[in-house]
Amino acid sequence: MAQRGIWSLTRFLQTDVRYLARSTAWLSMGSVIGTAVAFILSLAYARYISKDVYGSYRFILSVIGMAGIFSLPGMSTAIIRAAARGYEGTFRKGSRFIFLSSIGISVVGFITALYYFTQGNTAIAYSLCAASLFVPFVEGLGNWRGYLDGKQAFKKKTLYNAAAHILYGVGMLATIAYIYLYNPPFTISIPLLTFAYFFSHALPNLILHKIIIRRIPKNAPQEESAITYGMHLSLSTAPSTLATYIDSVLLYAYLGPAALAVYSFAIAIPEQIKSLMGNAATVTFPKLAIHTNASISNGSLQQTLPSKLFRASLFTGIVVLGYVILAPILYNFFFPRYIESIPYSQVFALSLILFPFGVFGDALKAEGNVKKIYLHSVGSPLLQIIALAILIPSFGLWGAIAGRVIGRFLNHLFSYVLFKLPSK
Repeated sequence: MAQRGIWSLTRFLQTDVRYLARSTAWLSMGSVIGTAVAFILSLAYARYISKDVYGSYRFILSVIGMAGIFSLPGMSTAIIRAAARGYEGTFRKGSRFIFLSSIGISVVGFITALYYFTQGNTAIAYSLCAASLFVPFVEGLGNWRGYLDGKQAFKKKTLYNAAAHILYGVGMLATIAYIYLYNPPFTISIPLLTFAYFFSHALPNLILHKIIIRRIPKNAPQEESAITYGMHLSLSTAPSTLATYIDSVLLYAYLGPAALAVYSFAIAIPEQIKSLMGNAATVTFPKLAIHTNASISNGSLQQTLPSKLFRASLFTGIVVLGYVILAPILYNFFFPRYIESIPYSQVFALSLILFPFGVFGDALKAEGNVKKIYLHSVGSPLLQIIALAILIPSFGLWGAIAGRVIGRFLNHLFSYVLFKLPSK
């Protein structure tokens, strides 16, 4: 009976369901652990941390995140692509580039901290200093995950990720408990939260990076074009990086930290659902990298992939509908201080319906057509940035939600159009 069900689902989705199930099983287990840690922390934030403190803390993470282009985010994709093709040595060279470049985030953080010192906002200033000290070890050494994805070592990645998630959760819970029990002033609470976040991410990255690097022979083959390709990808993701965090920065500037806290809780659960669904894209990318190596295989992919994703979107639509129905119950039970986030969260969840179409973007990266990648990575985020910049000052929280939903739909549509264009 089970075999017949698998065969039926394979025929409906027109993809290897066994491979997806086998590969995503470990990743899903890791995501469940990560989601559990995030959920427990969200309960602690909601119950024991004030909205002003939490909103200011989220603002710090957004400022550092906006400078994330210096961590060369596209290099991770290049590493996955190279490792999937047998060029394990690319990880060594790529990691050095990423770490040295990510020091630029620290420079931006310290300069921004200096500005807030001159404005008398020492809480934000000291928090940015704490973040800047550790961010190269967070952003610069985290690409061991990309290497394991490329080698399709999903079990090992899950085990390593689980250990990192647990360490992070324990560190943050200890910090929240200290703030709740001893009630330090606002100017101390925010730097403490920021230090705990970055230190608890930096330590496991440092350890796991060394473990991976020792297992790669020094004479392992390198893909000569991978670094250049990773640089192109990273440059092309600059607008996307800005679009990811600009909503939080604008909300903090226009409405203050409490409003940003409400917004953060509104998007929290849908973003966790997105993370869980993202496992399918993770296991798909190495396959795409291999298939797009041959023009015949790539042409077949252009014919079959759209119909598969249309079918997959039916499942995500059901998930979204279920969340919209359950959201009031979830927030009233778990986050009673944030029930005002419910309608924002329900509308924001609609952006997940076409989540499977994000694979078109992965397919473009796997294909390696730099022109298409630039068009995709620059065009859609710029539209979202413009929408957020216009809508947030005029409509506040609803403007932020509308801008994010519009941006995601445009991104999927644009990636589909580019995917169907013939490569030159």
